[in-house]
Amino acid sequence: MAINNHNPKKIMSEINITPFTDVVLVLLIIFMVTTPLIMQAGIPIKLPKTQTVQDVSDSGLTITITSDNKIFFGDVEMNKNHLENALKNRVLNDPDILIILKADKDSYHGQVIEILDMAKSVGVKRLAIATEAKAPQIKDNKKK
Repeated sequence: MAINNHNPKKIMSEINITPFTDVVLVLLIIFMVTTPLIMQAGIPIKLPKTQTVQDVSDSGLTITITSDNKIFFGDVEMNKNHLENALKNRVLNDPDILIILKADKDSYHGQVIEILDMAKSVGVKRLAIATEAKAPQIKDNKKK
């Protein structure tokens, strides 16, 4: 005769971690997808608004000019001389690299032109200027 040692009033001491693992993996995937989007907004600028916007599907290097005319290459602040050297090095490594210029709408126009000229002089072939799309205007065609 077998003796049953299983007590029905005893609390189960094992924890099933499968649901916990599922939740952790889903959160990990969500953070991995959203982190690059959050990191893009590191330097606060107000882009000019335009009606014609073309999406640049190719990712490139970003040069940012803030409203107080500070220059950032990626996320690193630098002066024009350092920027020129950094651009030269990048163009030597990848001649077809895309440079995206994000200039605050309140930055000096002359500063933007100098950066564009510098990029062309070091051999950058592909340049893009970042803008935001204007909200579409609704025309009222009703005659009064």
